[in-house]
Amino acid sequence: MKRTSFPITAVGLTWTGSPRGVRLRLIDRSGRPGAWQDVTAGCPCGKDTEILRTKSTTPPNRALVPAHGSYGYQLDVDPGVKVVEAIAIDAGRLGRKQRPTPSDTPSKSDPGKTPGASGSGALAFPPPGLMLRADWGADEAKRLTADGRESSPTRFTQVQAITVHHTATPVDDPDPAATVRAIYEQHATSNDWGDIGYNFLIDHQGTVYEGRYSGADGIPAHNADDEVVTAFHTFGFNPGNIGIALLGDFNKEQPPPRMRDALVRLTASLAARHKLDPLAGITYLSPTSGKSTGGPALGGHQDWTSTECPGSAEYLDLPTVRERVAQLTL
Repeated sequence: MKRTSFPITAVGLTWTGSPRGVRLRLIDRSGRPGAWQDVTAGCPCGKDTEILRTKSTTPPNRALVPAHGSYGYQLDVDPGVKVVEAIAIDAGRLGRKQRPTPSDTPSKSDPGKTPGASGSGALAFPPPGLMLRADWGADEAKRLTADGRESSPTRFTQVQAITVHHTATPVDDPDPAATVRAIYEQHATSNDWGDIGYNFLIDHQGTVYEGRYSGADGIPAHNADDEVVTAFHTFGFNPGNIGIALLGDFNKEQPPPRMRDALVRLTASLAARHKLDPLAGITYLSPTSGKSTGGPALGGHQDWTSTECPGSAEYLDLPTVRERVAQLTL
């Protein structure tokens, strides 16, 4: 049993073995445990470089479990399951601890500001709302080493594909910005990726959140040369692949209308910007492994690897998303 001195927003878990072999119960302030709940592994994200380091094509299981202000948790696991790490996250506190980015000086990884291009103004079909990293409370110190360097330096490549994910968290989230901060904390520190693994995230109200840091030019996910920053959302297929995560679990239900509309408008903006045909297939070339793989220009995570992501219901809805994007862009 793990007790905390502060109310926690979420519990971040990493484990090996069965993706459904973990159970968790939350502990209230008085020390009383709640009911056991099954934990289902979320999106199998990860850095492509992990393939080269570990010789594995399968990342460990990871999940983010809402904790609703609890003061601890207890785990129970099946035989053969090993919990690699468990962290208690206070996303409310994270949102109050912000620092400026290390430098606004242009460089290869931070190419400088582009006049007139910022926020939703850089999108052809802007969604109803766009929250930049500062808006949702990203603590930029999480990206940095002790001496102020980027833990995962930004790398940019030409766009090849757009991939849709789900976070396997509750859909009707009362504080989605806090959930984005919790995902950021888990990805950047617990997973040791140095940043959040997605390029964009979308909540049930249709608000779009800027994900992976891409420099101080004000263009989410891109540099001034219109290349996309490499994130960590599709293990083995990250460079040149824009990852969009829907906040929720869409195995049994489709995303709410506002979320679906925002997904269409965001992907249409990106497809138009990078001249992608949303109805077409592509041959993806991995700069990491040098291998070529066929897949969709606009697809779901399970088009690239063995996973339930972005959820069965959302995956079945992707043909409709493609058609709506095509109506806007082709």
